[in-house]
Amino acid sequence: MRKVVVYPGEDGYWVAECSGLPGCISQGKTKAEARANMREAIEGYEAALDCIEANPKFIQMMKRSDEDFRVGRVTTQEEVERRLRQKRQRH
Repeated sequence: MRKVVVYPGEDGYWVAECSGLPGCISQGKTKAEARANMREAIEGYEAALDCIEANPKFIQMMKRSDEDFRVGRVTTQEEVERRLRQKRQRH
């Protein structure tokens, strides 16, 4: 079960949004229609994820990413910003 928030949109339609699936948004003329459309959107979103995750290229990319994180070749945005601040302070 996914949490869905339904709220009135600016154009008179009802908007349904699933915060657990970034970008998964739908709408309808009524709340019921928005919820029904959201169920369909979630099914499509999950099917797309299943397809992507089954792709051998994706699996290889994730393995490389895990290796990069383990050996420190990948840093977070916060780490990059911290390094830039340190570099500026030295100059």
